[in-house]
Amino acid sequence: MKFDIFYQLPEAATQNTAQRYRELIAESAEADRLGFDTVWLAEVHFAPRFSAMPTPLMILAAIAERTTRLRLGMAVNLMPLHHPLRLAEEIATLDVLSGGRVEFGAGRGAFALNYRGYGVEMANSRELFEEGLEIIKAAWTQRRLTFHVKHFHADNLEVVPKPIQRPHPPIRLAANSVETFTFAGAHAYPIFAGGPVNPIPVLGERLEIYNRALADAGHKRPDDWLAAALMVFVGRDKAHVRATIEPSLRNYFDVVSEIIEPESPSAEHQAAFLAMRERLKNIDYPTVDSMMGIFGDAEYCIDRIAELKERFKFSRLVCWFETGGLSGHQNVIDAMRLFADRVMPKFQ
Repeated sequence: MKFDIFYQLPEAATQNTAQRYRELIAESAEADRLGFDTVWLAEVHFAPRFSAMPTPLMILAAIAERTTRLRLGMAVNLMPLHHPLRLAEEIATLDVLSGGRVEFGAGRGAFALNYRGYGVEMANSRELFEEGLEIIKAAWTQRRLTFHVKHFHADNLEVVPKPIQRPHPPIRLAANSVETFTFAGAHAYPIFAGGPVNPIPVLGERLEIYNRALADAGHKRPDDWLAAALMVFVGRDKAHVRATIEPSLRNYFDVVSEIIEPESPSAEHQAAFLAMRERLKNIDYPTVDSMMGIFGDAEYCIDRIAELKERFKFSRLVCWFETGGLSGHQNVIDAMRLFADRVMPKFQ
């Protein structure tokens, strides 16, 4: 069983970017010392209350210099917003600088604001994603590269550097929609899944879609196939944990409700959007606890993880300790230490 940490990086009005970056790097260095496997950073643009981290690769490079063993993951890189050759160069550079510790998490994202800000049509995101993924793999594995696809063209390019890891850094897709679960299964990619987008009651159905697509394509399930992403916090008891994290969770759902947008101007989509916004504004702590979280003392967390592991068959838990950004740096460090001391050894 592997245990990872995950970050968006919300920035409240009372916080500043430099301090938030310093805290993230310090928490990652502590994760390295405590025996966590990978730190995963999300890419988000133009919404600092949701995340002030548009360039996770740069922060991962800083983390690489403060750590020796911790693997460096993107969860995820918003591939349609980048030229795939530039992205291949940057990720390979990080792999070289870190001694081969990169985990490449790829996805499309769900917020229209990211696409609008870069002038990219969100309707083209799946095509851009699928073409870009193949180009990046080719850039890492071929000495010279030629391609002519719908959105990208190149002739006889030598892309450098090549990553240290062979044939390339591990690739994992963020599976949120039914279509992505199907695509990932059909191509036998390991996946991220869980969290608010696919909470515990929904996750099993989505994993069945992935497994059916695997079987239909004649693939075996890949090793380390599921990184189950869940909100996690451990403390002396459930009441103490709730007091520590509830304001931060409330902040997270309030901010999400502000930045989501309807898929189209149609009356149907507008109605669904308004209903979703109301659900986000009104979601309460017990609901988050039961559907998305592992919150409590060490013994409770051990039992909860064991039950979910048996239910979903994952061998990697991505722990989202810092949901919402308001729990406080020292509280996050304390929770990580307690988790590593009391919970992780039960699964290793």
